[in-house]
Amino acid sequence: MASKFFRLVALLMIFVSSFSFAAKNKKNKYSIKTSDGGVIAEGRLKQNELEVPAPDSSLANEPAPADSPSLANDPEPAAEEAAPVEEAPAEVVRETEDHKESRYEISAIEEPAAGLNYYITKDENNQYSFVQKLSWNKINDIKNYRITIERSTDAGWVQVMEKDLTENRIEVSLEAGQYRFQVCVINLFDQIEKSSSWRNFEVLKALQPKIENLQTDSMYLSSKKADGIFTLNGSNLNEHTIFTMEKKDVEPPKILHGRVLSLSEDGKSAQVQFDINDIDEGKYEIYAQNPGGLSVISKTLHIKNKKDKKWRLTVGGGYSFALALSKNQLTKYTQKQAFPLTGTAKIAIIPIWTKIGDFGFSAIGNYSFMIPTNSRTYKLTGNLATALGCLTYQKYLMPKKLLIDVHAGAGMASIFGLSFENKYTGQKSPTLNSVGLAFGGGLGLQYHFAKHLYAEVAGDFVFCKFQDMSFGMIYPSASFGGRF
Repeated sequence: MASKFFRLVALLMIFVSSFSFAAKNKKNKYSIKTSDGGVIAEGRLKQNELEVPAPDSSLANEPAPADSPSLANDPEPAAEEAAPVEEAPAEVVRETEDHKESRYEISAIEEPAAGLNYYITKDENNQYSFVQKLSWNKINDIKNYRITIERSTDAGWVQVMEKDLTENRIEVSLEAGQYRFQVCVINLFDQIEKSSSWRNFEVLKALQPKIENLQTDSMYLSSKKADGIFTLNGSNLNEHTIFTMEKKDVEPPKILHGRVLSLSEDGKSAQVQFDINDIDEGKYEIYAQNPGGLSVISKTLHIKNKKDKKWRLTVGGGYSFALALSKNQLTKYTQKQAFPLTGTAKIAIIPIWTKIGDFGFSAIGNYSFMIPTNSRTYKLTGNLATALGCLTYQKYLMPKKLLIDVHAGAGMASIFGLSFENKYTGQKSPTLNSVGLAFGGGLGLQYHFAKHLYAEVAGDFVFCKFQDMSFGMIYPSASFGGRF
């Protein structure tokens, strides 16, 4: 009798344990069915993954609530915004590389690229606009996300978009202004589980800057007025414009950042200062860049240590050789065609510098001593001098080294101290002095072997016309001089 009783108790305990186990399993299961009995989704909640709400007969078969989306670097919500969302368990929001790459950041870029949060587009009317990229961390086992975007107006926040998404990202093109957005998690029962806090962002107007001119295209570092301040005139220059000054003929390129001192209300003029201590000699370009990478470059800016002189002075002198072109009255009397005792002198001032060459004025003089001529009947002595004022053209064939000089002009010629002595009678003629006109020109090559010194070879032709005679002379020469 006793053994039957113990058997009955054992069977009763097994029956109670089985019933409890089934009820427990049933409590952790859920399923979603259609009206005709078809199963849409089913599963079992795991206690180590999510916190299950307190037991409630109406929620016994619902899946655990999904955690709210996390927006990277989410600021503390303002007083009028939603209260902070409870931090999700570590098993739900995992710190993975994918999560890090989806962090919400605002940064200006020129073209779309992975990981960057807006880019510029241009429509058929050549109008630029921003495309904003919003993203948040991915959450599994939900139906979808719902994003709401609001714009700040004088009347308060106004909704401009509400959209359901299956992806944890969206790209939107919005007008310039102040915005905020919020992401909600929609569970499998099409209900809002949780919402993120509002996140503010700004959409700027996409403007192409222009620089039409600089107030100056050169600056001299030795000047007392050198302060690194430049005035730029153009359009679409605003408080978001970034100005840089770049020197590209060095490696790596030298980049200086400017500070905006003043800006016109219409965006057509800006005064920008660069650190004068960081600027050295060379060619620079000033860039203006607006948000989104829209940029423009100015004309070349020349920076020099000191202001170059606007004129060049050269003075030289040397040896020349006077040669008469043909027999004439001079050679008839002197019985000579060449006069080796000749000297030359030249002074030139060049005040006009252009891209095709430099222009100025010069004065060229030649002096020849006539070696006494002894014929059977007479002895002749005298001197010949010519002086020309010329228009001069100079051009460097090698920068600051080899220079060609072309000149032509008019002046005076003089034969002076001319006397004849009769060898038979010993009678001397009165000393004759005669002045005439001179015309001529020539060509020279100057080589500047030092900063202020040069050597020159040249050839000049001078036509002399006196009252009773005319003759032409050639003067090849070699000389040295200085440049000042």
